[in-house]
Amino acid sequence: MAADISEDDVKRALENLGLIPLREIGVVELETSRGWLKFRVFEVAGGVEDSARVLAEDLSAPAFESGPHLVLGEVSARLWDEGAKVVFPDGGSEVVPIFTYDGFLDVRMPTRRVKGLKATIIIGGTQYELPLEIKDLLEVYAKGQKAIEKVEKAASVYGLEKVVSAAALEELRRRRAGEVSVEVDYEAGFVMVKEGVKVRVVSLDKFILDLIVRGELDKLRELVEKAPDEAKKRVYEMLRGELELAEASGNERRSKALKEALEKLGFQAQD
Repeated sequence: MAADISEDDVKRALENLGLIPLREIGVVELETSRGWLKFRVFEVAGGVEDSARVLAEDLSAPAFESGPHLVLGEVSARLWDEGAKVVFPDGGSEVVPIFTYDGFLDVRMPTRRVKGLKATIIIGGTQYELPLEIKDLLEVYAKGQKAIEKVEKAASVYGLEKVVSAAALEELRRRRAGEVSVEVDYEAGFVMVKEGVKVRVVSLDKFILDLIVRGELDKLRELVEKAPDEAKKRVYEMLRGELELAEASGNERRSKALKEALEKLGFQAQD
């Protein structure tokens, strides 16, 4: 019903039609041939077909109705629009598409001709409002790879900004940037590094040398302290070999870094 009609008048008019007002959803704007118009929207129980015409006459104001009788397109194609039939007090009427339903991605997206309605997506049996906030996004990620792929596909079709909020993206980037875990296979001599959603595998020797280059000797010591004796011996031999190559090539900076690492690891006595 037109936004300037009082709630009591709207409820009276609906009840006169045999409809039961359940709740007021809020104010939406529709783009009509007569410009953008604001409407108060109520969820009702009962058949709404032709109700807009009666309401417009009763209250002398524009009214609209929407429901299954205003499906625009073929539902079996899994992609269709739902319209709102707008009726004016002078008897004129038109149908405005307000939602696009995507049965492939379970997305309900407002069209460009409506303001004030929320998009939704169903993932794993749960309906979420779009754009997703960080709590929704983390919940979706916990549902597994298929749920994540559904969000990615929706973003590629409808645009990232419509599917994931800017605040959620920023928080996710921040969390991913600080989320690094390391798993070491001392026997095989490999390290698996997880950085957010990315995973890379490097040799243990390269990982150790990278720590030394970055000056992260405390992390180096922690890694080597957890190693079995045989692995510790291999690390020592590798570092001694690297030190000899550095000294032979006259690379004083690298030699110094390797010596500091050996000392940090307590290998000085084996020197």
